[in-house]
Amino acid sequence: MWYFLIIPRLKRLFRNKTNAKLMRWHKEERKQDQLIRHPADGSQWRNVDRQFPDFDSDPRNIRFGLSTDGMNPFGEWGSSHSTWHVTLCMFNLPSWLCMKRKYILMPALIQGPKQPGNDIDVYLRPLVDELLLLWKPEGVRVWDEYKQENFDLRALLFVTINDWPALSNLSGQSNKGYQACTHCLDETDSLYLKNSRKVVYMGHRRFLPLKHPLRRKGKHFKEESETHTKPMFRDGKRVFSMIKDVHIVFGKGRGSQLVPNDENGHTLV
Repeated sequence: MWYFLIIPRLKRLFRNKTNAKLMRWHKEERKQDQLIRHPADGSQWRNVDRQFPDFDSDPRNIRFGLSTDGMNPFGEWGSSHSTWHVTLCMFNLPSWLCMKRKYILMPALIQGPKQPGNDIDVYLRPLVDELLLLWKPEGVRVWDEYKQENFDLRALLFVTINDWPALSNLSGQSNKGYQACTHCLDETDSLYLKNSRKVVYMGHRRFLPLKHPLRRKGKHFKEESETHTKPMFRDGKRVFSMIKDVHIVFGKGRGSQLVPNDENGHTLV
């Protein structure tokens, strides 16, 4: 694997006066008219602002979008080769720039020929360490060429962008079988079709408003109406409470398992 540090590149980014000004665009120049043109117009952005007001107070603090996927760099259809790249886009920038190649960072390149699979968390460890450093209250000292001052730069991972198979590796949760939905988890409405030997998911009407007319129509849904409500949202604390007793075993051993922990989270066996 090749890893390229992101903090030195962020420092160089703010050394350019034009780029340093662009990093404030989402706060100072974005048009705010209740229309969604940029991630900053969405409810999740506002949720972060409310939960971490100190982070929102400085418009230069960065919100990253992480994406990863496999590719065959040799372009040969007959060869099975999967090299994975990890990229970071910065949503502080205007919508017409944040996805431009000039402003996309590639911190990691994981060499093939085999995909990393569930071991991708090991390859992402250097990136996680840098992101944790950027999340600390003191951040990283950076010179702002536009404002002509030093400031403490902070950053957070705002969203991940990936296809469905990559979601399984990044989240550490299987997205196959009866509980494939990473949102519904054990409340996933699944049905096994014996003839085609496939699992299908027919509970999507639960996410409609309770009085939506499609909930009462059963012609295409086993002649049944839908009365269930949508699954409860699981925030980070709730998910952590579900996995806190899982003892992770790396390598090709017997795998992870539930083991008792003490009140400090240390394994008892």
